[in-house]
This record gives sequence, structure tokens and C-alpha cells, in this order.
Amino acid sequence: MDYKILRPRQNPRLQNYDYKTANHYFVTVCTHHKQCVFGTAGEPNGIGQMAAQGIKDISRHFPGVGVDEYVIMPNHVHMILVFPQEQCNLSAVVGSYKAYVSKMFHMEHPGVPLWQRSFYDHVIRDEAAYLEIKRYIRENPLKWNLDEYNPNI
Repeated sequence: MDYKILRPRQNPRLQNYDYKTANHYFVTVCTHHKQCVFGTAGEPNGIGQMAAQGIKDISRHFPGVGVDEYVIMPNHVHMILVFPQEQCNLSAVVGSYKAYVSKMFHMEHPGVPLWQRSFYDHVIRDEAAYLEIKRYIRENPLKWNLDEYNPNI
């Protein structure tokens, strides 16, 4: 399998920000080496359905935390997490999500890494940014044909 050379990782967290703060967070979680394991854009396969189920179960594992919007792409997941009050840490929620999906994945694929380390987040600061990110998530499957990690281009 060909792997693209990835840039060295930097700390993606916003410095001096309390990630327990009530807010909306845009989160992107990528697969290991950005491998396309979740199916096609907008049509998740069995592994992609595991990723979707994990998102649907976030509020069960973290009562009060909601998922406003999400999409399962072939090699990553986008979601808007809603923390209505200070209660738990964003890293804890995303880490739990990744562990939950990994546990299901490893039943069929033991020892195979599923996720890239860490995740990308963006604190949504106003209504305009929220609407733009929500549009981005909804339209992301339409842009897959232009993605540098799409193996078909």
C-alpha cells in the first residue's frame, strides 16, 4: 500500500482554552495513515457504520453532550459536538469515541490500527461560523472527488 508522506504533527489544541467550556466544537478524526476504510463518500460500509454508531452513542456515554451534525467520509469523520454546560472534556469525549469504535473494529481486525493519533478541533465562536461549518459537513461528500487522499484521482 502506498502511503503519502505526512507532515510532522503539531499540538492541535487551542492554547489557554478550557475544553470543558459549554460550546459547539467542530471535530475531525482521521483514520490511520488516512486509509480509506469507511466506504465511499456518503455511503459508509460496515466499518463506516461502526463509526456512525459510535457517533450516535456519544450522548449515551456522555449525557448532555450532543452531536449536531456529522458525516462519515472514506478516511475521516467530521462532527459538531455540543457541550451545553461545563461537564466533561472534549479530549475525553473524542478519546472515548475512538476507543469505542476501535473496540468494535478490532473484533474483526485484531491488531490493525484504525485511527490517527489525536484529532482536529475548532471552537465554533459565532452563528456565522456554525452555519459555515454545518454547510461544509453536509457538502463534504460532494467534494471527495477532489480530495488528495481519494485513491481514485
